[in-house]
Amino acid sequence: METIKSVLVACSIIVFCVVSLFPLSLSAEALSLIHDGQSDYSIAVSSEASPSEKFAARELQRCIRASAGVLLPLIQSDLAKENMPLLLVGFSETATRLGISESLEDVGDQGFLFRSVPPHFFIGGSREAGTLYGVNAFLEEFLSVRWYAPGEETIPEISTLSLPEMDKIQKPAFKWRHTSYAWPGKDDLFLARLCDNDGMGTGEREQGIQYTQDGRCHTYFRFISPSEYFDSHPEYFSEIGGIRRKHETQLCLSNPEVLEIVTEKMLERMRAQPEITQHNFSQMDYYNYCECPQCTAINERYGTSGGTQYWFLNQLAERTSVFFPEKTIGTLAYMYTEEPPEGLALHPNIAIWLCHMFPSCDSHSIATCPHNRQYRERAKRWAELTKHLYIWHYVVNFVHYYSPFPNFGALAEDMRFYKNIGVEGIYLQGMGHSGGGGEFSLLRPWYGMKLLWNPDYDAQELLQDFLQGYYGKAWNPVYRYINMLQDEVDKNNIHMHLYTNPAQGYLPNEIIDAGNRLFDEAESLAMSDDNLLEKIRVARMPLQYACFFPRNGYRIEEEQLIFNEPLADFDTISSFVSRLEKHGFKTIREIQGDPQQLFLLGLAFSSPLHAPKISSKYLEADFAPFLGGRALRVTDKNTGLCVTGYNITRNLFFPFCGGEELRLGGEFDPAGMFYQFEIVSRKDNALTLQAEADGWLITREFTLHPDNPVLTIKATVKNLLASPREAMMRSHTNFHLGALQQFNVHFTDLENNPHTHQADEVIPGLREGIKFRKKEIPLNEWCLRGDIPLEVIQRFDSEQLDHAWLYAYPEYINDLECELWAKAVLLQPGESHSFTVDWEIRPVSLP
Repeated sequence: METIKSVLVACSIIVFCVVSLFPLSLSAEALSLIHDGQSDYSIAVSSEASPSEKFAARELQRCIRASAGVLLPLIQSDLAKENMPLLLVGFSETATRLGISESLEDVGDQGFLFRSVPPHFFIGGSREAGTLYGVNAFLEEFLSVRWYAPGEETIPEISTLSLPEMDKIQKPAFKWRHTSYAWPGKDDLFLARLCDNDGMGTGEREQGIQYTQDGRCHTYFRFISPSEYFDSHPEYFSEIGGIRRKHETQLCLSNPEVLEIVTEKMLERMRAQPEITQHNFSQMDYYNYCECPQCTAINERYGTSGGTQYWFLNQLAERTSVFFPEKTIGTLAYMYTEEPPEGLALHPNIAIWLCHMFPSCDSHSIATCPHNRQYRERAKRWAELTKHLYIWHYVVNFVHYYSPFPNFGALAEDMRFYKNIGVEGIYLQGMGHSGGGGEFSLLRPWYGMKLLWNPDYDAQELLQDFLQGYYGKAWNPVYRYINMLQDEVDKNNIHMHLYTNPAQGYLPNEIIDAGNRLFDEAESLAMSDDNLLEKIRVARMPLQYACFFPRNGYRIEEEQLIFNEPLADFDTISSFVSRLEKHGFKTIREIQGDPQQLFLLGLAFSSPLHAPKISSKYLEADFAPFLGGRALRVTDKNTGLCVTGYNITRNLFFPFCGGEELRLGGEFDPAGMFYQFEIVSRKDNALTLQAEADGWLITREFTLHPDNPVLTIKATVKNLLASPREAMMRSHTNFHLGALQQFNVHFTDLENNPHTHQADEVIPGLREGIKFRKKEIPLNEWCLRGDIPLEVIQRFDSEQLDHAWLYAYPEYINDLECELWAKAVLLQPGESHSFTVDWEIRPVSLP
């Protein structure tokens, strides 16, 4: 976009101070920098100033000229004539003579000082970055200059500028500040203006010093990778179920040889990168931590599944600090390592990166929302354990980049929370894909970066500042739309997270209709300005996107799955995709985000889906071939009760969820659940479905037995590729057996030991729930019960079973998930493998 320069009615500085984000009161000693388009001032910078200070002085000169039409001379401060009024940029001998001495203890390495020494005015901080930040803040505060997006610069015209008497220091709340938003067209200058200081830049660059890390996450394998070490040293990797794992594995951190290798390679990296002050060592992006006796004992000692990681890091940091005492080692508090260790003091050179993970609430604040209680307590405990606490805070919906995501109010409060507990750096992870796009993908990073500098900004004033500047005369309906969404989640106690689907409950038809009326109003206000009109239509895209998906659940009638509201038509989807292409927006979600899939989903969701039913004397089952070939409802005919969860609108994957499904691959590669199956044979009591995808031929056979209440589910996968591949199959079921808290499971394990486990053992396990491996594997069956008068017995060949897994997270969904994992098998080209599970559903007397 071409640079935009706002032309405003000439006004006094008093007006600017009223609307400024930094309101100030003018005193009688105000300095008249510009009066009636004239000025006696010069801009003075030392000849020994840093590149960023000299650049800042030129920026100050340029913006004042653009705003007031006055070119202030740019001079060396040591050549300034006596009694010449100066805008002093940076510390210098001239500043010292005026009583302004350099004190980095006061301003820090990024802060700055505004001080009036009549008739002079001083702007200065550290030569590496502080002075540059100070000049940018001066331009925003006193000239109302704004940089809302790359290529969009707003410089209001003025004829008079008075500077108040002032002696004020500003420092950023966090040392390191970064967001991953793509910001198409961004450059180093734009990022510096937003105070995003991630990067390799030194203090000798025009845009100031930057800070970065040698990796931030998932770095185990840069030190010891399975491809390099597993065949010769399987003992370096996770032991799970008595077997060392090569795929989806972590490191065995209790192995002393692992420590030796990691130490040597970490020291090599530290030597090779002297400019880097933090190096990362953290787990890969899945679970499967080592369960060998030594690792298990360490985890139990410190009360967390991440105990071995922090125990290991203490030893690693102790070794590296001998050679590099100034360097820290960063690691993730993420998934199984989120919980702080008990009774373990961390080495001072360890930096913790705590991740604001699902299902932490993003629509309400960390400090107050009950859904954030666990995260809040963890953050406080981590802040006590380390002086180097970093936050990995997710600010978008990663499975629906374009779905409305009301998190602006919470984001402001959360940054204040982090400041109050002493966080050192924050990463706001947004939509970082090339091409940009997503909901409010210019507003949200601008807003977030402002808060990372100063979390005490008024959130509503920040929103209004951007909306008025970017959307001009059409800003107000957009502002009301944002607040309407926030009011909806507040009023109805709806909690958003980074994987929220549009059916979470905050987008009922009346909200969609009200949102469309507001955007109609905004478009009418922008109708005479094509550029502004397109901005409004881009802002409207998330409201359109939400209507591509079933938001209000479905019903099953006469072998049809019918969504409960009309969805967007083909023309609307086509218009949406065309606008994506027009702006170069390339994806709609973090993974597998090709926008073309919207046509297939739109076609499928706009018409009833075939939902065939099979029946026996005892049971009936409904299926959804298009939705992953799942057995969606399994119902006892005598009681009319369904034992499977379905229509689970708050599930991450809705409507691709509910009932029983086949998943292929590891924990974070649930292929199969999204495949579209076709019917290949059908009887009154039997159904066979088939799908071909990703080099697999998958056959699902369902049979209801005529003489007993049993459903047999047989899954067969065939390798269609020309090379061998591993098949990892599992039966995944969403059960609904009444109130989740009343759930229990009974079985006998492989050593004939009886087991009974209650919900209060499953729920506290969070995402991990509870897993049964090795000798604890159920012996051929287990029985699942709740507070309904039915129980489900699942039968299987325990010789085939790798492990059984129960979890229920988050608890408020009331959704029990059960997975039966078959042992992985290597299939040659054309070879097949099957896994069968029988369900018996029988009555049970309730207490």
